[in-house]
Amino acid sequence: MDEINRPITFRQLLDECPRIEVPLIQRDYAQGRETEKEVRDHFLKALQDALVRAPGDSPRALNLDFVYGSMEGGDPGSFLPLDGQQRLTTIFLLHWYLAWRDEQLFELQSMVWDGRHSRFTYGVRPSSREFFDELVCYVPDTTPDKVPTMRMLLENQPWFFLHWRLDPTIQSALVMLDAIHRLFRLTTNLFARLMDNERPAITFQLLPLEHFGLTDDLYIKMNARGKPLTPFETFKARFEELLTDLYPTERRKLADGTVSVAEFFERRIDTQWTDFFWAYKSPKTHTFDDAVMNLLVALARVSLDPAMWTRHS
Repeated sequence: MDEINRPITFRQLLDECPRIEVPLIQRDYAQGRETEKEVRDHFLKALQDALVRAPGDSPRALNLDFVYGSMEGGDPGSFLPLDGQQRLTTIFLLHWYLAWRDEQLFELQSMVWDGRHSRFTYGVRPSSREFFDELVCYVPDTTPDKVPTMRMLLENQPWFFLHWRLDPTIQSALVMLDAIHRLFRLTTNLFARLMDNERPAITFQLLPLEHFGLTDDLYIKMNARGKPLTPFETFKARFEELLTDLYPTERRKLADGTVSVAEFFERRIDTQWTDFFWAYKSPKTHTFDDAVMNLLVALARVSLDPAMWTRHS
């Protein structure tokens, strides 16, 4: 990835790095939100127009503008998008759907499955990672023309956990797959068009930022179009890092074995603890961030030495 600002396909990006991971500092997948229907429909129609066009009709591919990111974890490392995660996620879901539509899921798996995990994933929460792992491995025993909705198909699978319905990224992915299903269910041979690197239908401009660290400041500068992290989201990210530093070797029990203290917190905060706080969500924002932060502040206060609290009040 030495060249910068060059057109590249999703397949070519995976050829150059072993993994694409939306980092913890990013927000959830948003293009599939119910409130984004107009944007979603317009984007998918543009993708469809680019794919159904005969390869010789136009010398230029549909370019999806810049995707900024940094490489981490050694050579070649993982690509962590700072801006472009929404487009990359939609393109990934389109790859999966068209591969299924054209009976090419095994070819897709050879590209996006590393033997243990999906090569495209989310680091935002464990449930998102698990969903993409399961989706990549899933081969439906039916055809798109027999499926009313993708949500119904996927939520009825034994690997689909009930608590995933609380994960905003997974819910957005289901909405997007339903939108893709409505638009592409009667098409054929578009997966090969999507995978064509010689005469690509869809590209984006890759701008790797190896010389920058993945910092909050960089995130704010490069991803200004995204929503800022809430205090609770910021706390979660930084507290997980702190737990990793404080308890590098300590383990905690979970149903599937033992995990680090940081992973225990990460998985509990996004599953069982989320279930508990869901009843206290705000009727205006439909989030429970304030309820959690209020509890954390109260716990911090009662845990302090009374004399110290008096001096700082």
